[in-house]
Amino acid sequence: MSIISTKYLLQDAQARGYAVPAFNIHNAETIQAILEVCKELHSPVILAGTPGTFKHIAFEEIYALCHAYSESYGMPLALHLDHHESLADISQKVNAGVRSAMIDGSHFPFADNVKLVRTVVEFCHRKRLQRRGRTGSPRRRGGRHGRG
Repeated sequence: MSIISTKYLLQDAQARGYAVPAFNIHNAETIQAILEVCKELHSPVILAGTPGTFKHIAFEEIYALCHAYSESYGMPLALHLDHHESLADISQKVNAGVRSAMIDGSHFPFADNVKLVRTVVEFCHRKRLQRRGRTGSPRRRGGRHGRG
């Protein structure tokens, strides 16, 4: 097994009627714990790294760990970039092998955010990647909006 496309995992799940869990990862221990449970449940998984993830452990280390664990656990997994904030960051990680990205420009004015999301979506489309974008603030309890 190896790191595979998020798109493939989700298409297979939709066709066969099952869910694919996604978990944010922070270090080798969280990756290992998630994979142990998913292996026990015979479930593929999406591991999501946020910009904060890569402040504490280098992207190359996370990628190598995910690849090695996928092989040793004998199970498919996808690596997703979650809430990343720049095309340069996403592009660097995509060129290293990530196949799924979510751009979060919600801290920008709306027009700038839409432009950023469009640029990242076009980049991901050219690379045949799964992509998501946030164009507004998440809703908080009590009806207030804010960055969450």
